[in-house]
Amino acid sequence: MEKKVVNLSPQLIEKLGLTLSTDDVNAATNPDARVFRYPTLDRIYIMESDLYGNPMPANSCFLAFTGRNGLMGRHITIDALSKTSAEGIKQLVQDNTQG
Repeated sequence: MEKKVVNLSPQLIEKLGLTLSTDDVNAATNPDARVFRYPTLDRIYIMESDLYGNPMPANSCFLAFTGRNGLMGRHITIDALSKTSAEGIKQLVQDNTQG
């Protein structure tokens, strides 16, 4: 049996203030993957799988957000996530929804 990969450590979850989401994110997330809400930013999620249910590679996650055509997102490393402020996440989302 394959060991489940958990990309988001309890320490990072606490540091960023992430909370498990109960929102319907309208994505085919992997049943073993967790979906977290990003604090202070509306409808921004940190996911352990992409929008199609594919588990993210080790040391990475999926930043999901609502764009003009529905839910979209991008791959982000755990290191980059841990070093990016809420304002930086907001800017990253804005940059990715305009193109």
